[in-house]
Amino acid sequence: MAGQPNDCPLCAAPVEYKLDADAELLCCPVCGCRIEGASLLLAFWERERTAIELSLSGPVTLETRLSELEYESLTLVELVMLLEGNVDVVGSEVDYEALNQARTVRELFGRLSHVVAMRED
Repeated sequence: MAGQPNDCPLCAAPVEYKLDADAELLCCPVCGCRIEGASLLLAFWERERTAIELSLSGPVTLETRLSELEYESLTLVELVMLLEGNVDVVGSEVDYEALNQARTVRELFGRLSHVVAMRED
């Protein structure tokens, strides 16, 4: 996906890093994801892709539409539960209305990128 270290991990757009900018708050100018959060989500996604696909009974890519995952069923809940195994989704900051507007897995990750933190085990 993103071949360059300065590319957005979700949309591969070039991201300019400024010396005085806080790396944790840096957002992609194209898709708006928070670079740090998206990187954590994608690292999890790559590491756990097989388990995710088995859990969801079929191949899933970042382009998979949430409606294809039987959005009205528990499938999306299963995906979020798998995410919560490795990252914390900060509940008080989550705008559930915004998450419901996501159409693809990539969009969901982009929206979640603003509210994830690495678990400190």
